[in-house]
Amino acid sequence: MKTNRLITTVDAHIGGEVSRVITGGVIGLPGKTMSEKLYYINSVDDSLRRFVLHEPRGGVDKTTNLVVPPTRDDADVGFFPMEANGCYPMSGANAICVVTVLLETGALPMVEPETLVRLDTAAGLIDVKVRCENGNAIACTVSAPASFPVHLDHPIEVEGLGTLFTDVGWGGWYYGFVDARKLGFSIQPDEARDIAAVLRKVGTALKEQVSIRHPYDETINKINLGAFPFMTFDPEEGSNVHRFANMMPGGRIDRSPCGTGAAARAAILHSRGKMKLNEEHIA
Repeated sequence: MKTNRLITTVDAHIGGEVSRVITGGVIGLPGKTMSEKLYYINSVDDSLRRFVLHEPRGGVDKTTNLVVPPTRDDADVGFFPMEANGCYPMSGANAICVVTVLLETGALPMVEPETLVRLDTAAGLIDVKVRCENGNAIACTVSAPASFPVHLDHPIEVEGLGTLFTDVGWGGWYYGFVDARKLGFSIQPDEARDIAAVLRKVGTALKEQVSIRHPYDETINKINLGAFPFMTFDPEEGSNVHRFANMMPGGRIDRSPCGTGAAARAAILHSRGKMKLNEEHIA
C-alpha cells in the first residue's frame, strides 16, 4: 500500500460523545497565537479539517481534535476541536478526551494521584486536573475560560414557532439558550428527535438575527460560525440539577453535558442572580 499522507489518531469518548485525537502526522500551523491559528484553519486553509472530517475518514457527527505545540510558556500543549462546519476555540468535553489520550499514551507524563495539564486554547489557558490511578486517567476537572453573557432576552423569529427569547453567552464559544418548558419539552431521551428539529430552526435564527462579538479578541470576531442552539430545563425549586440539550453541527444532540455551554449558562445565571459564587450545580 502506497501512502502519501499518514495521520495517526486515537478515539476516546465522554458520556458516549466520541472524540478523535490526532496524535501524529501534523507538524504545526501558521500563527503566533492560538486565535491566529484558529483563524488560519477556518479562513485560510481548511484542507486538514476537511481531510480528517469528511467521509470516508470522518462524518458530520464526528469531532477531531488537533494537538499543537503551545504558543505560551505556561502551557503544556495546545489543541483545537474541529467539527463538521469549522474549527472552534475550546470544548470542555474534548479537552477531557485530549488530556486523557495524551496521558494514557505517554505523550505527556502522568503523575499519580493527580496530574495538572495546562491547555493553550484560543479561548485562553485551561487547567485540567486529572485523578490518576494505575496508569489510567480516572476523572478530570476542567477550568472554564472567562465566561460572560452577550445578550439577555434577545427576541428571535423562529420558523413555525413565532417569537422566542434567547439568552446568548460565551463559555469558550457562543451559545443561544432557549427555555425547554416554554417549548413543551422536559429534555428526556425520547424527545431527542423533536428537540433536534426545533434546535435546527433556532440555530438558523440565531445565525441570521443575533449579532455576536468577542469583547477583546478581534481574530475570533472574524470567524462566522454562529452560536450553538442550546435548550435548557432549569432546576425546580430546591434542586441544583440542570438538563441540557445542545445541538451539534450535523443536526444531532450532544451526548455530553457540554462544558463550554455549561460555562456560558453559568455566566448567564449568575448575571440574573440565579447562581452564586462557589455554588455547586450539576448538568
